[in-house]
Amino acid sequence: MVRALVLVARGGKGGAGHAPCRVLCARSFGDPLPGDPPPDPARERLRRREQIAAVARQVTTQCHLLQSSLAPSSSSHVPADPVSLRNAPCGVFQLPPGDPFPERVLVPWLQVGALALALVCDPEENLTLAELTLRRLAPRFLSSLRLLEPGADVLLQPDTAHGLLEHLLPHGEMLFLNEGFRQALDQEMGIKRAR
Repeated sequence: MVRALVLVARGGKGGAGHAPCRVLCARSFGDPLPGDPPPDPARERLRRREQIAAVARQVTTQCHLLQSSLAPSSSSHVPADPVSLRNAPCGVFQLPPGDPFPERVLVPWLQVGALALALVCDPEENLTLAELTLRRLAPRFLSSLRLLEPGADVLLQPDTAHGLLEHLLPHGEMLFLNEGFRQALDQEMGIKRAR
């Protein structure tokens, strides 16, 4: 099961290191376990916000480490159109039990220019399917971004993001999708497919 999805604008290099990352979209999945006391809504929101922020920082760090090991000509801007992401850098890391999650989780991530998309998964989750899900979600998220100015300043259309997650990651369950379903979804959302 996927516990959360995070879309991050990674931030650039500043004078004293890296500029802070900015969470563009975050969605938590799952309900409290049966038998758990009902959570305080304000405290639960704060806990989830802290979890998402911790994942976003770690994903940003992973992307910066990968980018620093690549050629300096690597692109760090947001692509203007949804392109094929076969060669987009990706990776996976784990967060041990404790802070921010009470149990161990795996975080597969995908970097697309100045953006990164990550899933927070249970340890027994299929990582190949997680990477495939990221590669399916990324171009569809890119098509719903609105560039504010050249570079990494973007806004995400929340209705589009919500619809994407309802179709491609319902209730945190990754799906095996056929090509016909993906084409219909892309046509419904007005996404041009890369050739």
